[in-house]
Amino acid sequence: MQDDANTLERQTVPPQIDQYIRNGIMQAKQQKQKRRRRFWIRLSSTVTACSLLLALFFSIKLSPAVAAYVSHIPGLEKLVELISDDKGMRMAAEHDMVQTVGASTSLDGVSFTVDQVLMDRKRMLVFYTLHAEKQEHQVSLHKIELVDPRGNDWEYGISWSRGNLKETSTSHDRFDVHISENSPIPDSLTAKVTVALDNVPQKNPLFVTFAIDKTKYVSLEEKVYPVMKQVTVDGMRFTIEQIAVFPTQTEVSIRFDPANTKHVFDFDQLRLVDEKGQTYAFWGNGVPYRPDGENGVVYNLESTYFVQPEKLYLKASGIKAIDKNKLEVVIDAKTKKLVKVPDSNLQIKALRQNGDALGMDFTLDVPEIDTNRFYSLVSELTDDVGNEYDYVQGTSSSGQKETTHSYGYLFKRLTDKGEPSLYKFKLSSYPIRLHGDFSVQVK
Repeated sequence: MQDDANTLERQTVPPQIDQYIRNGIMQAKQQKQKRRRRFWIRLSSTVTACSLLLALFFSIKLSPAVAAYVSHIPGLEKLVELISDDKGMRMAAEHDMVQTVGASTSLDGVSFTVDQVLMDRKRMLVFYTLHAEKQEHQVSLHKIELVDPRGNDWEYGISWSRGNLKETSTSHDRFDVHISENSPIPDSLTAKVTVALDNVPQKNPLFVTFAIDKTKYVSLEEKVYPVMKQVTVDGMRFTIEQIAVFPTQTEVSIRFDPANTKHVFDFDQLRLVDEKGQTYAFWGNGVPYRPDGENGVVYNLESTYFVQPEKLYLKASGIKAIDKNKLEVVIDAKTKKLVKVPDSNLQIKALRQNGDALGMDFTLDVPEIDTNRFYSLVSELTDDVGNEYDYVQGTSSSGQKETTHSYGYLFKRLTDKGEPSLYKFKLSSYPIRLHGDFSVQVK
């Protein structure tokens, strides 16, 4: 595995990675607002809050154990390709954690198959195949929901990408499920799948039920390492509380001092480094973080479960943060101008109000380091009369000037409490950084 890990470390992460994650984040927000009883994880970032399901297609050298394991299970080659960005998941596959499923359904000329499942108590990766009978159609996953055998929701967060760079009549991909600690894992799940043909969502969903083999992971207990080390960067204090290691991911618990004058969004290149120099980071494979109480955050990194390093160092190359009094953005609904904004780098270009539909277009000037990073700026939208809004969709792009990004958001107003004078939202992330980085031994 050592050679395999080194090979992965040398790969170049494609510049589209942040766009992919952001697409997943937007889907995450939509799912969160539509199913409020469901456990949801707010993604971090370069973007903030999911994907989700980013498949980075690296050319990798498989370890002999993984290569041997793949060779005798049909269809597993695609699974390994889809987890090639994650050393921990590859090692989980090597240790016989993959469940072969093969449950399938079809409707209106489209089939959906759950090929394999790789999971533990915290996280479940579901590998699937979408296929359209007519080859001229491009097929992709538009939305997915999961219910237990009784047809009830169970608490989870779900994320996925909208597909690969070039979609075809057959799509092999994965979706990522994060499981609530308070939610028992059922013996089977039913996936309600809405697909898109040629980017047009189809009216009738597909339903497929698949069993969960708990024997694959039930004996693999988490490993917890207390840390409780305080770090100060540019006057901002936080405590690294503990490291919890699961077969599918490593969780780093950090608590921020409520007396800090700045709100920390996230870290640049947060990673664990062992005594051999091997790095365990977040490569876009799933959910970057989840909140832990009012001032705590749990960051998800690659799993070290099957390597058990003697020493681990937690490092970050930068910290994105903003003054707490600059966290809120306010827009005048009548003049369509920004009333409150953190700085002149964020500009509103259009505000469209049509019945219960609300559209917003922004531009954001970013430093060169963020040329290929796209930010999820808007968290939950509110107004001054108490209306509720549902996120519908978002877009992002860069123009002729690479350091100027364009963002578009579309919301649906769910209530009718009157026409607002002001729209408000708290920033989910923003390209402002503290001065400094950090490196702390945590094991």
